[in-house]
Amino acid sequence: MFSHAASVALGASLAYLSPFMIQYLEPSLQYLLPTIKPAAEWSCSPNNYTTQLVSLDPLLIYIHNLVSPEEARRITHAGHAGLAPSPVTGYGGDTASQARTSWSAPLPGDDAAVQCVLARAEAFLGAALAPGRDDMGAAQMVHYAAGQRFDAHHDWFRQPRLLDGDGGRLRLYNRAATFFVVLAANCTGGETYFPLASPAAPQDRAAPAADGVWRAHEDGGLAFRPIPGNAVFWVNLLPNGTGDARTLHAGLPVGEGTKTAMNIWPRTFFGPEA
Repeated sequence: MFSHAASVALGASLAYLSPFMIQYLEPSLQYLLPTIKPAAEWSCSPNNYTTQLVSLDPLLIYIHNLVSPEEARRITHAGHAGLAPSPVTGYGGDTASQARTSWSAPLPGDDAAVQCVLARAEAFLGAALAPGRDDMGAAQMVHYAAGQRFDAHHDWFRQPRLLDGDGGRLRLYNRAATFFVVLAANCTGGETYFPLASPAAPQDRAAPAADGVWRAHEDGGLAFRPIPGNAVFWVNLLPNGTGDARTLHAGLPVGEGTKTAMNIWPRTFFGPEA
C-alpha cells in the first residue's frame, strides 16, 4: 500500500505524464477514430448476437457480435482522450500496481454508443438485476499495448463497496457479473485466461473450440482469443452473495500489436438502504 505522500507524488506524476502518454498511445488507436458518423445519422445496431455456453462451473458464456464495428469505433472515440494508467481496485480505493500495466478510461454514460451497449447487456441479463435497486454501473475502456498485461485477479470485491455520492444513503454493492467486450484487436497474445475453468462438454476439455475463440491452456483452464465485437460474460457472485473464486482470470501479455476492450460490471446492492 502506498503512503499518502507517495500516492500524492504518483498522482502528480501521472497528471503530468498522461498527455504525453496519450500522444504516444494515439497512433495505435487512430485507425478506430475516423469515419465517426454524426449522432443524427447513427442509431443502435440490432441485437443480432449469438451465445455459446463454454463453462458451467463457473458460468462462462461467449457472446458473438455483441458490439458492431461502428459502435466499437464510437466507444473508442469516446474513451481515448481519458486514457491513464489502469488502477487496481481494492476496498481501500484505487491504486497503481505493476500487476496491471494497461491504460484505461471511464466511458461517458451519456454517449449514445455506450448507452446502446449497456442497454443490450442489461437485456441479456434478463431478471438477474432487481429493478429499481441494481444497475449496470459505469463502463470502462481498457487499452493494452505490446507487453502489457493484467495478472490473475477477481472482479468482485472481498468486502462490498459503499456507493459514493448517493445523497447520504448507505448503499453497499458488489459486481454481480462481468462483460469483457473486445472493441479492437490486431495483436498476438492478449488472451483472457481463466485458470480454474473447464469446458462444459467433457469431450472439449483437450481440444480448442471449433471456431478458435478459446483453447485449453497448457497450464490448465481456458484462454479466450481477443476477437473484435465479441465478449466473454461470467457471473462473479455465488447465490449467497459472496465472490466466486473460480472466476479468477488474467489478461495475458500482448505480444505484437494492441488490444482495446470495454469492461461492464453490473452492480447488485445490499443492505436496508439498497
